[in-house]
Amino acid sequence: MPNIEDRPGELVLYTCHIDDGGPPVHPCKRAHEALRQAGHQYRTEVADRNHPFGFFTTGKRPDLKRISGQEKLPVLQLPDGSTVNGSRDIIRWARQNAPQHSPAQQA
Repeated sequence: MPNIEDRPGELVLYTCHIDDGGPPVHPCKRAHEALRQAGHQYRTEVADRNHPFGFFTTGKRPDLKRISGQEKLPVLQLPDGSTVNGSRDIIRWARQNAPQHSPAQQA
């Protein structure tokens, strides 16, 4: 697992190795889709290639636990360093916080 650091100033989505190419119901894929559909700019960090479904992760993701308080993926780290944990909450956050674009940007 890469060293997860606080990255203030940018959106960072931490996912498992299934990432964006997984099955439609996979939580990491759903988080990606929601962020893209809402128009968010974000960076992806694959946080774990060894536990794709979160099985047996207790104690295995200490860096993720340090920033988010838990060890399950996906996790979205906000620009202020706080986190949104789990695909349902990430989807809700993405929709409620969609970037506002000016008419000039949409043309």
